[in-house]
Amino acid sequence: MKTFIAVDLETTGLSPEQDYIIEIGALKYQEGKCINVFSRLVKPPVSISERITEITGIDDEMVKDAPEIAQVMKEFIDFVGEEQVLLGHNIKFDYSFLKINAKRLGYHFNKKTIDTLGIARRLLKELPKKNLGALCEYYGVINPCAHRAYEDAKTTAVIYAKLHNQFAKDNPKEFMPKEIIYKEKKTEAITRKQKNYLIDLVKYHKIQGEIFSGDMEKSIDAMTKSQASKKIDEIILHYGKMK
Repeated sequence: MKTFIAVDLETTGLSPEQDYIIEIGALKYQEGKCINVFSRLVKPPVSISERITEITGIDDEMVKDAPEIAQVMKEFIDFVGEEQVLLGHNIKFDYSFLKINAKRLGYHFNKKTIDTLGIARRLLKELPKKNLGALCEYYGVINPCAHRAYEDAKTTAVIYAKLHNQFAKDNPKEFMPKEIIYKEKKTEAITRKQKNYLIDLVKYHKIQGEIFSGDMEKSIDAMTKSQASKKIDEIILHYGKMK
């Protein structure tokens, strides 16, 4: 398979329903050659945690002037165009975030995928680890900026080429695009009680700028019940309850 879009995301967490995209990186390949690239930071409606900053290097300052997901998803969908195949490492993770955000914004987004993680798990069973870093070490590939979306997407495309050259002749089916059926988990909107408590909690601890990168009430209104509960727990854990 020589025509595809390599893609990678950075997010505020692991849940497509509860967390947010903060970066999209992608490269469009036709007949094995990169013909276009896409790299965008995304401003989430919540503050980026220290843990995510440690992993990605992305913090609130970096995204403060970035566009929100509605604009970036439109740009990404325009970039993808009619291309039907997305390539990624653990592509189900990235696809689930893209699928859910596209659906919420009213876009039709159904693509087939190729997963380098799945290929490595089946064909490189002797490797103790199959994450992107481990495959880079195995194949002698240098990723100059791991855990940034564009560089990880580009590196994934290189790893795919290595895997393809080594295994495709004897295992052609492993490299065929596959459909991913991802169904969004049911979510409930934030309750009025949660909203009021969260606003009071943020004001009490005087942490609005540390928690929400934009309009606080707008950001809170966009939360699900589960997201609000998670955010309340995080604030209480770090700052304590109201007295």
